[in-house]
Amino acid sequence: MRIGILLVGLIIELTGTVVPRAFGADVPTCEPHNFEVGLFGGESYGLDRFRPMGGGNVAYGLSCTFFPFAEISYLPGILRTQEVPTGSTVSSRQFNVDMTDFHAGLHIRLPRPESRVVPYAVVGFGLVRGAQSVGTIYNKFSSGAVDVVQQTIPSSVNPTFDFGGGLRFFLSERFAIRLEFKGFKPISAPPPLQPHVFYRFAIGPVFQFK
Repeated sequence: MRIGILLVGLIIELTGTVVPRAFGADVPTCEPHNFEVGLFGGESYGLDRFRPMGGGNVAYGLSCTFFPFAEISYLPGILRTQEVPTGSTVSSRQFNVDMTDFHAGLHIRLPRPESRVVPYAVVGFGLVRGAQSVGTIYNKFSSGAVDVVQQTIPSSVNPTFDFGGGLRFFLSERFAIRLEFKGFKPISAPPPLQPHVFYRFAIGPVFQFK
């Protein structure tokens, strides 16, 4: 997470000082039918800590505002934790699941005249594949004893909504750096998992072509 914060600060500093001097008055081209290719890396967050991730996307501009897109990303090792009532005590389950996400959706961009910074919102729907994993169940008893059990979680493919937003910092007319925060809400999950929301922070280059 600290690396992500440092990168955000660096991008903002470059955009506000170095970039204006290097590129003069260049601003993003606001025209329909722009084709866009992007790469990104960042961190995913389940319930324990941040972990590295990466991916890429393509988008097509119907207008200056609406960009349908398709995206794929890999989110390794998202730890899921569940608290399970067991009589007078509460037991817990932990699962470390590698995920691959493919989805499509819409970027809703809000370009401002003469500005290199373009904020946007994103909504989408797709599939998340969870790889087979091994979970650990901690059964707690009123006596204070803890029974540890391992359980195999099968691989699965689950429909998932995603939502979020970000900023695009244009360093030239056709090249930008994007910062994006996105949440994912699976509709289902294989037992004994539950469809909890998880999150992703990403940063990466964006290239626009006419």
